[in-house]
Amino acid sequence: MKFYDGLGSFVSPPSHIMLPRRAMRKFPQLDEDVKYFQVFYEGQHNDARTATYIALTAAQEGATVANHVEMIGLLRGGSNDKKATGIRCRDNLSGQEFDVHAKEIVFAGGPFTDSLRALEDPNAKPAVAAAAGTHIVLPGYFCPGGIGMLDINTSDGRFLFFLPWQGSTLVGTTDRKGPPVSYHGPPEEEIQWLLREVKKYLSSDIQVRRSDVLSAWQGFRPLASDPHALPGAPTSRDHVISTNPDTGVTFVTGGKWTTYREMAKDVVDKLVKLHKDDWKAKNIGPCVTHNNPLRGGVGYSRNVPVKLVQKFGVSQDTATHLAHTYGMYAFEVCKMAEPTTKRWPRFGNLLVEGYPYLECEVAYACRNEMACTVKDMLTLRMRIAFLNKDAAISVAPRVADLMAKEMRWSKKERNRQLKEAQDLLETFGGPYPSEFSETVTDVRDLFEALDNDKSGYIDFTEFCDCVKSMGVPFKDDKEAMRAFSNIDTSRKGKITLDEFVTWWETDSDQKLKASLGEKFKFSAGKLGEGPESRGAAFG
Repeated sequence: MKFYDGLGSFVSPPSHIMLPRRAMRKFPQLDEDVKYFQVFYEGQHNDARTATYIALTAAQEGATVANHVEMIGLLRGGSNDKKATGIRCRDNLSGQEFDVHAKEIVFAGGPFTDSLRALEDPNAKPAVAAAAGTHIVLPGYFCPGGIGMLDINTSDGRFLFFLPWQGSTLVGTTDRKGPPVSYHGPPEEEIQWLLREVKKYLSSDIQVRRSDVLSAWQGFRPLASDPHALPGAPTSRDHVISTNPDTGVTFVTGGKWTTYREMAKDVVDKLVKLHKDDWKAKNIGPCVTHNNPLRGGVGYSRNVPVKLVQKFGVSQDTATHLAHTYGMYAFEVCKMAEPTTKRWPRFGNLLVEGYPYLECEVAYACRNEMACTVKDMLTLRMRIAFLNKDAAISVAPRVADLMAKEMRWSKKERNRQLKEAQDLLETFGGPYPSEFSETVTDVRDLFEALDNDKSGYIDFTEFCDCVKSMGVPFKDDKEAMRAFSNIDTSRKGKITLDEFVTWWETDSDQKLKASLGEKFKFSAGKLGEGPESRGAAFG
């Protein structure tokens, strides 16, 4: 680990050994059967916010940044009509197509770089071997603040991290080779694998349940190889920069977040070197990224959250969130915060309970961060979808209303935007599997399957979501509430096992029972008389 410290030029606190007694004080959720821990230090960031602020910083420095615009073709010219002179684009919001001409073209599509290169040359050799990784988000109480854990010896030899992130606990990741896709939802078997691995090193008196998964999603890592290199060159987590000698197009892929500035510098310096005679006269020199902080970084200090609380009367959690998300522009966000009508916090109406996001952030992102859709807001400007799928679904209508007001959408457009966002959110994993896979052999099994959080009762949310995952969703909330009320005879909002069995043996709600019976191939007939014979025949 000291060598690892050295790779970071010893700028972090030194790595060290932590013995069991101290480890249990720092991380009480851990299993007590441990020998020792190796402690080391890493950085952490909000990747979508970093990407957004890279683009906004470029725009601030004079770049033209086009959001929701896709390259659909390559423009060619020169003596042999092979030289790339620009690209054909499509605005995916309006459908308008247009051309952009340039002296140099760089493809920087991450794991999707090969799809861009296919537009340049349909027969191009692949440059990216994409690998998918699944992540799950658990409640924050599973992990103490400021410290996480890395398991370097999981059941299949992969690394697994268990970290505090954005007020929650982030667990990942798997490693699955395959072509990159924009679909967020991960395979259920990978969610289950992560949960099994987590249970191995947490205390036995802490349950880690499938229902504890607040959100689950997959991302793709670009493992790079240079198609213009000699045969047999290996793939790499380092970045690769290569220029097609026929078209003159350069691409960069591979690398990691920790090296994004180095990647930018290497690409820019390569292009400057190619045009040094022409560009020198225009005062175009080497890359200056190392001198340019990201937007909001100038003047920032660790005391910014304190200043926000004192000046604007927002809560401490919100102030910390705003400072980490917007840097010095957090002050501009707070200026837009409206009174709460409470004694404390006095300003800043929360968008959703349990999370520090403010309603005024929606308007700020529309005006200053190129947010164009409800999807943008819930996934990339705010991270609600990646932190809690159900919270994102519940707040989506309010976000649509706020954006409609800011963007002057018609009612039809507002509804279209909301439906588009809701469809996207359904692709994320959440507390309930997207497809029901448990084995049901009797009424008790069926009750336990519906009791997703294993609390001993079924609440209304569990009832609706589990029935949906079983493939027999309700038409609307009214139909769901009628069915729930038929079973919840005590009117406590909780269905017990006795209530469920009693309902099953009555003649009420035949439609739902018939649907469940068809799903699990069983009959609802009684097996006999007396308490020992209650239930249904399954087969």
